[in-house]
Amino acid sequence: MRLHCNTSTLGERMRTVIKRIAIGAGVVILVPVLWVGANLALLAATGTGAEVSAWKSEQGRAEFRHLYDETMALMPPPAQTWDVPTDFGSVRAYRFEKPGADETYRALPPIVLLPGHSAPVPMWHGNLPHYLPERPVIAIDLLGQPGLSEPTRPVTNEADQARWLDQTLAGIGVARAHLVGVSFGGWTATNYALHHPERVASLSLFDPAYVFAPVKLSFMLAAAGTMFPLMPPGYDAWFTRYTANGADTSGVPEAALIEAGIEHYSVVEPAPSQIEEAELRRLAVPTFVVLGGRSALHDASAALETVRRTMPQAEVELKPEGSHAVHGEYADELDARVLAFVAQHD
Repeated sequence: MRLHCNTSTLGERMRTVIKRIAIGAGVVILVPVLWVGANLALLAATGTGAEVSAWKSEQGRAEFRHLYDETMALMPPPAQTWDVPTDFGSVRAYRFEKPGADETYRALPPIVLLPGHSAPVPMWHGNLPHYLPERPVIAIDLLGQPGLSEPTRPVTNEADQARWLDQTLAGIGVARAHLVGVSFGGWTATNYALHHPERVASLSLFDPAYVFAPVKLSFMLAAAGTMFPLMPPGYDAWFTRYTANGADTSGVPEAALIEAGIEHYSVVEPAPSQIEEAELRRLAVPTFVVLGGRSALHDASAALETVRRTMPQAEVELKPEGSHAVHGEYADELDARVLAFVAQHD
């Protein structure tokens, strides 16, 4: 039996199939492009338009301040509170001391706590009580991030970041300190140590961003979603869970505070630049590094290798089950390690 094939009909069918595939592919590409474009247009229309970070509305600012005060109440009352003038704006800083502190205690180089992106001082409420029996603590709301610091001039580069922090510490009379930073606060601490090593007694870095490994594309995309007005309700809460590898953050005071900061504050400053390995090699400051093995931020194994390769003198620990929030997940153990480390480097 001889089969006959109408090549013109077959060709027409193939063209129809290809056309439908092309249309479908175009829709798949076009829809997200239009969605992103709509979000960017809304951001442009509803943004603060300021050259520096600012609150999107007074109502949002008030909501954040309420949560800030609630979470701050979980901490010991500060011995001193400052709004320190710098070239880039006013920086809120606190000094905490143990009850009955004497002059010997007060003369110790303090621990300076630097929080992560979108997180102000109260995020440290679970760690602070561990540090205070041993030495005074300074805690700072990062300039340009949600908190009580008030930027007035753009921070444009790494030197500017180091400059406002240096002016803050000088303004409150801190000549030398042990810097403890988490995430972006870890980058802030490392950047400061590169610019002013003589002012830094030691560094303790909890899963620092842009220091030992690049930030994952998946994390950057998830973080970008927090800026989009058309994201579904609850996205900011999902993002805080994402950074903690899915842990339930409902009812966690600092999580609600961070979510409010993400929602109501417009951060206007350049993303940190990845610290180069050559810079790490010349960093002579004693350094203790803790990495979350399951961190959503970066490849923890790659970060560990960078520490060992560039800073062989550093103490480093990888918590295999730790997330990007490793400082809270292992607070008792790690805070004791920090205290032992800083005591060796006064």
